[in-house]
Amino acid sequence: MEELLIRAPHRAPESFRVRSLETDIVEEISAEEIKAVFYVNSFDGDAHHESLNFHSRAPIVHGIWMRLQFLDGEVMEGIVYNSIRYLIDPGFFLLPTDPESNNRLVYVRKSWLSDHRVLGMRKL
Repeated sequence: MEELLIRAPHRAPESFRVRSLETDIVEEISAEEIKAVFYVNSFDGDAHHESLNFHSRAPIVHGIWMRLQFLDGEVMEGIVYNSIRYLIDPGFFLLPTDPESNNRLVYVRKSWLSDHRVLGMRKL
């Protein structure tokens, strides 16, 4: 999982290219228009999945352990790479820590957050 964080871009994306599964049409969406981009294991997901918080079984990955709350009420936890980019960019990459989550990596726009808290530091 740490490999996903290491391979994450080192600057904020200005737009995202999204391909429709039904039509195969590619659309470019401005990063300013999105809440987050979820890189998932499966498009099926699990509507009944209840998120666990502060996971003891989560892999140990170096970074800042955060709890985020979006403006729409969604809450998630994950690891943020500890760098100046986290502070100055309009968004950041979050590695979810819920071992049962369908999300592999999430790009979060700060403007969509109502709250975010540091829960701790994780060191290798």
